[in-house]
Amino acid sequence: AEKKNIIYINAVDDAVEDLQNTYDEITNNSKDIIKNVHDEWNEEIKAAFTPGNSRFSGSMPLLETTDREISKLYNMGVLGIIYFKRDNPYSVLGRTYDTLMPRYWQSVTFIWDYALSSLTHALLDPEVMNKYLEHWMLMDVHKHFGTEYLTGGPVGPWYSVNDFAMMTISKNYLSWSGNLKWLEKELKNDSTEEKVKNYLLKYSSNWKQFKTASGLADYGGINNLLECVSTYIHEVASLNAANVFNMRVGSEIASLLGNRELSKTLLNEAEQLIPEIQKLYVNGKGYWNTRFPDNRLVEVRHCYDFITILNSITDDLSEKQKTEMTRFFINELQTPTWMRALSPGDDNVMFSVRPDHQWNGAYPAWPAQAVTGLYKIGQGDLAFKWLKGIARTANQGPLGQAHFVETAVDPESGGARKSTPDGPYICDWTVSSHGSWTNIIIESIFGVEASMSNGIKANPDFGQFDPKAELKNLPYQGKLYHVNKKGIIKN
Repeated sequence: AEKKNIIYINAVDDAVEDLQNTYDEITNNSKDIIKNVHDEWNEEIKAAFTPGNSRFSGSMPLLETTDREISKLYNMGVLGIIYFKRDNPYSVLGRTYDTLMPRYWQSVTFIWDYALSSLTHALLDPEVMNKYLEHWMLMDVHKHFGTEYLTGGPVGPWYSVNDFAMMTISKNYLSWSGNLKWLEKELKNDSTEEKVKNYLLKYSSNWKQFKTASGLADYGGINNLLECVSTYIHEVASLNAANVFNMRVGSEIASLLGNRELSKTLLNEAEQLIPEIQKLYVNGKGYWNTRFPDNRLVEVRHCYDFITILNSITDDLSEKQKTEMTRFFINELQTPTWMRALSPGDDNVMFSVRPDHQWNGAYPAWPAQAVTGLYKIGQGDLAFKWLKGIARTANQGPLGQAHFVETAVDPESGGARKSTPDGPYICDWTVSSHGSWTNIIIESIFGVEASMSNGIKANPDFGQFDPKAELKNLPYQGKLYHVNKKGIIKN
């Protein structure tokens, strides 16, 4: 019955002769050092929820509620972003936010993952978001998936999602900051000189360079998309639906710039794309095909179609489609405390066991985006009940790059077990897309809608959520707002 506290010390120094001194200093002061770290983290977290703090260029709204599960998911979403903040003295970019840790891609920021958390970044640290957007515009997002901070240089191959990601990040930045003057800013490097507005308008229509005879964009092979689902390639429904989103955002930007003709053209082109996307739908099944270059339609029962289509073109779906997609989600993707990225009924399940995008688990932003999509089609009660189970998955600390569904690996602490970074799973211990979980509380449950130029409003969908819950000090374009069950209250 004897109990002991064990302190493990890993001493690192620049020179061997200094290493013993470093070790001795830590050993002799270990309790004070641990306390100092504890106090420092408390100050960091406190600052994140404090308007006008000295540690971030923005702040997050404080959620006050008696609902412990929803509170856990919201605060984990914020903490998961703070956890990746890097003020590294060797960074040529200044402050950055890493994407993975501790094993893979250290010092790298993936554009896709940053976009998934872009609401949180826009509120918490908009100055860094602005810097990233400008850096990536000058990099050429059509050649790489991100950048790293030691050189500032590009990393990896092109990810097909990048146009969608850049439009998503920019929309959140412009909406929450209100910094519309930024659109006229001219960006320069040794090889290019272009205004921000032109980059964004280019992203909004960039899909046309991949347009095929079918009228949709071909987004390339496996390494440009999900990497471990060999049939999720070419004319995927998700990113073609995202192109509708891109053009509609581009239309709004063109309107703000006074270019009504371009605004109208982009809206019309978005409308014309909808019927072509609808041709990929598997009628009666709730999932979508992809189209191969030989014009063959291949069924792919993947959650990325489900979440991206629900969140991008909600109002362009029929009620029948919404019902069928909900049924597909319940029967083939949803589990008690997590979800499957790929249906176990899909033929591609034998291709890989990587749990972020395959049948045996899911990347942590996928459940979050599934919830936001369900709220958008009036399935808030279904989503809210599911969140209660998902909250148990957060018992393991920061969410991993993937968690296994309960039927693949036994649960841990009541929730879906975090994936190991070792092969064949190769999913890191944690990932920065945590920020996607704040969208559920701010935009889905509290129903907040932030516009670029038409103010902020809220249409809460509380359902069974704590009726007395409040979001306090939500920053929008230089002012603070409270939100409760009745809607927006200006502070």
